[in-house]
Formats: sequence, structure tokens, C-alpha cells
Amino acid sequence: MYELHHLKGNTYYIDGPTNIGVYKLNDTDVCLIDCGTNSEGPIIETVLRRNKLNLKYIVLTHSHADHSGACRYLMTITGCRVIASKIERAFLRDNKLDLGFLYGGYPLDEFDNRLMHIEDYKDIDSLKELPLGLRSFDLPGHHYGMIGIKTSDGVYFVADTLGSKTLIDKQHILLIFDVEGYLNSLDYVKTLSGNIIVPAHSEVTNDIVDIVEFNKRQIYEIIDVIMDYLSIEHTTEEIVQHIFNYYNLRMSYNKYMLITSTIRSYLAYLSNSKKLKNYFRDNKLVFITMDAFNDKF
Repeated sequence: MYELHHLKGNTYYIDGPTNIGVYKLNDTDVCLIDCGTNSEGPIIETVLRRNKLNLKYIVLTHSHADHSGACRYLMTITGCRVIASKIERAFLRDNKLDLGFLYGGYPLDEFDNRLMHIEDYKDIDSLKELPLGLRSFDLPGHHYGMIGIKTSDGVYFVADTLGSKTLIDKQHILLIFDVEGYLNSLDYVKTLSGNIIVPAHSEVTNDIVDIVEFNKRQIYEIIDVIMDYLSIEHTTEEIVQHIFNYYNLRMSYNKYMLITSTIRSYLAYLSNSKKLKNYFRDNKLVFITMDAFNDKF
């Protein structure tokens, strides 16, 4: 772990809990694609120094702390520039924004900032400043403005579009903001099979089809669990409780926030596609399958 691996041409990556892309701009200068957590900053610095590489840029696929946490340390040490998409720059500029976004209001103090905290970064460049040899592409679904990066060597860094089998078997539900967008991103990534693909939390591969289909099956399984439960009307809180019980998940503040946010996204996707009906009863917003609603009313 935390070794520099050559992929093709000027494209490398550092393996870790979050795979970090390394693109050589010349013999010594590099651009990172994501940079890991705050605690990994010194480790990444050591890897670069050991390989006689100078850090000039960090391109962030999105603002989550496991992708951006080491930015402050690396910026301070190297003076490198940081680049992100328009919406992700906003999240990076205010460390309460993502917590509030996920929670749906001002966040509780109990949410674990060691996992969720994002530093305040004021000086972040736009994607117009991407170094020569890198191209961004949109990857909607996981987070509001997530992007992927293609290098001039035809290597694709696809961020959190894919969860590994180990990760999904452990967590069951991965954070999704936009279910339809996520499914579209999975379909797009599937077309890249045959190229070198670097997911953030899965193994590097050039045959992405099986892991894409595994991720899609998990999404459709969650949809089936929700639809089966909503043969009678339930509130969001009741649906979240059912999901925790169904997958035997242990409740914590962070899991409550992340899974509740994701379940809301599933409910919106299913309601907007007319598979669920939502309405108010006794001053509560409830959901029910469209078939059950038609039978009932």
C-alpha cells in the first residue's frame, strides 16, 4: 500500500484506501488526481519525494474528505495549486456545507468531523486550469458535482462511481445523491471497458463490466427492498429504520445521516419516475407504491 505504480505513459497511481492518480507533466513535475485524507498527507509527500517528484497541481474529483483531506497539508508543503469543478469548489470553501447538504439543515455536533470534516479552501482554480494532457468528464450520482479525469494515455480515473464488492458487502448502501445520474454514470463507465480504469475504492482494471453490473444489481436490490416495504404507506424515517433492520446495520450518527440522505434520493427517484406515490397524511409525508395507492383509492 502507498506505492507508486506505473499504468501507461505518464500516468501512475498510488494505491491506498483511496487510489490517488499521478500524472507526470514532465520528468519531475506531477499532478495528483485526488489526495486522500488529512492523515495521509505526509505519506503522499513521502511517496513523491522518494520518487523525486514535485507536486504542482491537485485535481479533486469531488470534495469528500477521503479525496480532499490532504490538500491543506500538501498545499502548505509544496505550494501546489488545487483544481475542482464549480459546485465542488463551493463545498470546499465551507466545511459546514456538505454536512448541512447531507443532513438537510444545520448539522448536529454529533456528526463525526474526523470522517466528514473538509478544510476551508479559499484559493481553488476552475477546471479551465487543468494541466495539458488531462480532460475532465461529468460523473453525476455520488456527489453533486463529481467528475472523472482522463489522461492523455487513455487512463480513466472514475472516482466514487464504483464500489468494490468488499465495500458493498460490508456497507450495503453507498452514498448516492442522484440515483438516475448514478445509473447513467455506471452505464457510461461500462463503455470504457478495454481501457485502464482506476476507481477510487476498487482495483485498477481494464475489464469493468462485472463490477459495474454488481453495482447496478445492488441499486436495484435496494429499490426492490423499498418497493416491497411500501405496499403500505410509510414515512421516510420508517423506511430508513426498515433499511437498517433489513441489512442488519448498526446505527450511528454518520450512518444515519448518510443513509437517510441516500434513501431520500431513492424515494425521489422512484416518485419522480411514477413508481411511488407521495402525499400527506396526519401532517406526515408518506410514500406508497403506485399500484398500492391505486388499489387503496
